[in-house]
Amino acid sequence: MSMTKQARMVKRVFNRAVGLPLKRLFYHAGFAKGSYIDSDGLVRLRKLEIYLTNGCNLKCKFCSHFNPYRRGIVPTETLVTSMETWSKKVRPKKFGLLGGEPLMHPDFPLLLRKARECWPTSRLIVTTNGLLVAPKGEALVDVLRETGAEVLLSEHLTDEKGCAAFDAARTTLEHAKIPTTAIPSASRWKEYYFFDDHGKPLPYKSRPEASWTMCGPNTSFNLTGNKLYRCSILANAACGWQEGALGDEWKVTQTYKPLEPTATADEIVRHLFLMSGPLPACSICPETIRFVDARQIAAKGTDE
Repeated sequence: MSMTKQARMVKRVFNRAVGLPLKRLFYHAGFAKGSYIDSDGLVRLRKLEIYLTNGCNLKCKFCSHFNPYRRGIVPTETLVTSMETWSKKVRPKKFGLLGGEPLMHPDFPLLLRKARECWPTSRLIVTTNGLLVAPKGEALVDVLRETGAEVLLSEHLTDEKGCAAFDAARTTLEHAKIPTTAIPSASRWKEYYFFDDHGKPLPYKSRPEASWTMCGPNTSFNLTGNKLYRCSILANAACGWQEGALGDEWKVTQTYKPLEPTATADEIVRHLFLMSGPLPACSICPETIRFVDARQIAAKGTDE
């Protein structure tokens, strides 16, 4: 085990054995509520994400959203309702709009404006593979500029055509002075599941305790279907099973219950920050962090 992994494990084990009990003690004693809930009664979050689409114009192996198997866009009404509902409950420092490929959503400009309306002081971050930036042209640039959104360009392709499209996207955004960060995702892709001999994605059957310890459980909060999930991987896998895109091997994800729109500030804090864990559904992830090179399973059209 590398020193980095050892240090990560020691830190998380210490947090669970000492840090988390202290946090719960201080919170329930009334000394630390202000660390989680602001003066308006909204729960402070470092980052919150919402997925605009289930489909993507790429088919990355080991995709954490299971895009090679899921399809379509999330209905605009569902997304608007989610943002309006939870903006009255949480205040994220960063609010991310992702997919799939978020730029495939026909109402992307409306949704980005709604995000800014709901969270006027949050950093809005759009994560995209960049392939649709140039085709969307000035209309995309205008709404990004209007809302003050930032773009996270995630590079998944290493072939000549893919690199050219990615470079064109970066050039378009930088010339428009849109804050842009490029990430070479193709060279550092996390493996969250494995495949059988027929290419079927399967969950791990890890010890939940081991997966929980190696995970970053408080960094991936997610809005899906107007419910608040503490883990984006779990949200994607659970919804994939409900849609029939993933097999019965993933049914364990249904043992986790996300927060409903009726959740109070106290319930949100307990669920996201003070849960002792591990969850039975944590078993779907590997016990150690694994990195692989991103690979495309097959080409897909941008209208899928």
